Amino acid sequence: MKKLSILFLSVLTLGLAATSCSSDDDNEGSIEGKWQLTEVGVVYNGQEALEPATNEGCDNDIMEFKADGKFIDSYSEFTNNKCNAYTQEGTWTKDGSTLTKKYASEDEEKLEVAELTGSKLKLKFTYSEGGITISAVQVYKKI
Repeated sequence: MKKLSILFLSVLTLGLAATSCSSDDDNEGSIEGKWQLTEVGVVYNGQEALEPATNEGCDNDIMEFKADGKFIDSYSEFTNNKCNAYTQEGTWTKDGSTLTKKYASEDEEKLEVAELTGSKLKLKFTYSEGGITISAVQVYKKI
């Protein structure tokens, strides 16, 4: 009976360890891979206001972060009654919660990684438009 109890506890411990490892992986995802834009929004008075990302019938933006430190941004714009696809390439680094994208054109973009799991990437950044500073949010799903 004692051997059976030890075997049961061993199996239970192993099961709990395997379960906890899989949920940890989802909470600490890798930025490497392809990400599709799903939501966009702003931060106003500390609150996020998000809405689904739509692109007038065109495909939503896709970012691909490669293991060698390179990235590809693919996006579409609806102009002249059709979807026009574009890509930009460059290099990326991630230091803590700061993601830096340096484009081939030498432009650099710094983003805050607000959330990163195995399936979700939330980026926050600030920009100015018409003399107004805007805090923006973009949410991506891994594809």
